Amino acid sequence: MKIAKLTLFYLVIIVLAITLSLAGVRLSISLGLFAVIAMAMIYRHIHILYRTNNMEQVDKWVKNHRKEPIFAALYASAYGTKQEQLDAIDVIIHHYKQPAIKYNYLFIKAIMEDNLGAAKVAAAKIEKEPLTSYAQCYIAALEGRTADMRSDQLTQPWMQPAVEAVYAYTINDRAKFRQLADASIDQARGIQKYGLLHNFKHMEEEWVNEGIIPRAT
Repeated sequence: MKIAKLTLFYLVIIVLAITLSLAGVRLSISLGLFAVIAMAMIYRHIHILYRTNNMEQVDKWVKNHRKEPIFAALYASAYGTKQEQLDAIDVIIHHYKQPAIKYNYLFIKAIMEDNLGAAKVAAAKIEKEPLTSYAQCYIAALEGRTADMRSDQLTQPWMQPAVEAVYAYTINDRAKFRQLADASIDQARGIQKYGLLHNFKHMEEEWVNEGIIPRAT
């Protein structure tokens, strides 16, 4: 599908180039026009992935790119079972060789499997800030070590409230959890916001499954 779309795009560009040439438009103007079109497309992609608050746009992007490992994991988080999420994360772990990506997703997998030992090992091997500090603060929150769940290395504004939301979750403080989860989501953009929305939703679903909060009727 991606090859077909690219082929169609280049065919359109070629047709436009021929049309402009036949119309007597200078080559420099034609190239400038194509550059503007290319930049607009790149900006749109960057905006959806990293800047937008429009989750409908992000959801559509994730659906359209769910054959790519990272987007497949996001799609599974939004629409799949826990096992499907774990399977999608396994694909990322085996697909990417960069330690920051590989061990970050090993950390995520360990957290999902309630394996704090494996999570600590993975966190120590990420070796890229702010991901390393986020993982370590996340573990501290799960263990109730409140003095260790804050760090100046959490440079993304969504990170600190996300960690503190995890701590509120561990002590079953629903009001505080919702307040901090919303604060984290509000600070995030693009696919990060999308991921947080669904991660916090799964945490609340765990409360329902454990009978801590009533199931909606």
